[in-house]
Amino acid sequence: MGKVLKETEVETTLEREWGRFRRGQLMGLVRSSNAPGHSPLAVELLRAVVEAGEIRASDLASELFVTKTSIGRYVSAMLSEGLLIQRRDPSDGRATLLRASASGRRQLEEREAKRSALLRDLCEGWPKGDVATLTKLLQRLNDGVNRRLNELLPR
Repeated sequence: MGKVLKETEVETTLEREWGRFRRGQLMGLVRSSNAPGHSPLAVELLRAVVEAGEIRASDLASELFVTKTSIGRYVSAMLSEGLLIQRRDPSDGRATLLRASASGRRQLEEREAKRSALLRDLCEGWPKGDVATLTKLLQRLNDGVNRRLNELLPR
């Protein structure tokens, strides 16, 4: 029969497993699916633009919890690569709106397909209920992180 863990041992185990997850081989596998020069943040930026349809860089920075300067560097590089397209914001001529180009959408779809295949392979043999539970728990964790960040960071 398995050892019953005290509450503090469970928290320590969660903390340890979280650390292994963040710095572990999974992130290495995910990063290896990125094309050279495309960091995980660049991929998240592209995903956010695709999901928004059109978005200002400043709103993108807020959504991704990064500085406007950082977003500016990424946006500039992605515009040069043809992954993003920008146009003047008709409601404010000083601002621009970003949207993904056909090439940007295609690259994101390819990355998502690779990531999905990787995750399917990693969970091969798991009961479907376990995968569904993990998905729900990760969603709850992400929602909690977003709530906390929204409380801490002024918008």
